[in-house]
Amino acid sequence: MDLRIVNTCNNDCLYCLEQEYRDKEKFISFEVILKKLKENKDKKITFYWWNPLLHPDIEKIVLYAKNYWYESIGLLTNTQSLNIKLLKELINNWLQTIWFYFNTFDEKKHDIIVNNGIKLEQLLNNIELMKESWILYKSIIHINLQNIKTLYKDIIILNKKYKVENFEFINYFPFDRPYEKYKDMLRYNIKDNQIYINTIFKVIEKLGLKVRFIKFSKDFFGKNKKYYDYENWILWQIWDEDIDRLNIKEPFCLRENRCDSCFIKDCCEEYKQKT
Repeated sequence: MDLRIVNTCNNDCLYCLEQEYRDKEKFISFEVILKKLKENKDKKITFYWWNPLLHPDIEKIVLYAKNYWYESIGLLTNTQSLNIKLLKELINNWLQTIWFYFNTFDEKKHDIIVNNGIKLEQLLNNIELMKESWILYKSIIHINLQNIKTLYKDIIILNKKYKVENFEFINYFPFDRPYEKYKDMLRYNIKDNQIYINTIFKVIEKLGLKVRFIKFSKDFFGKNKKYYDYENWILWQIWDEDIDRLNIKEPFCLRENRCDSCFIKDCCEEYKQKT
């Protein structure tokens, strides 16, 4: 189960789809979270969305998950608020996995993407903390125009220097909100960047990394089709808002010719008719 426990974040990333939640309560109450932990039958939990480390009761929340005999406990974060004391406490409370957001080692581009959020130096220090601990840590990277050309280098550094072996790559995908404002900063053409994409796959193969690609169209993979998992990481990732987007009379994605970066185009009737 993925459980949201905060509606706040220290980052304001250009690709974030969660902007509307900022107007809601900042932290989900401990009582509500506890109720959901009790009711959940699946004994696997990930504290998901935005930055759960900002929750004032995060240590207690993880401890209660342990007390309810969850066999798998993880959280997703940009690592803001992480320190050695908190990390040790979370590990003692049975936290097993941290998924951390990463964008690029280019400091200027990092600052642009996170929009006055966590500084690169602090993020790297926190990754170093995880490296020195017993925690299993994975990197989540949104591929976009800002990082696609240097991503293969970033992956090498993350693996060689920071011992990151697990990666999840998430595609830029064309929603109205909030991408409308930043689409020219995020959107990339697959054909124009195929050489960089191919190099990413060569690095993955050479380093023997564990990877998942979420919301990418088939043509992104080129000759690397073994990484195209339609059933689990395409079909499963089609949400209600994606379907609603395709059901309107003239989908904005077609109107603005965003098909190249759209992961749904492989099963989109409008796109099939167009091509």
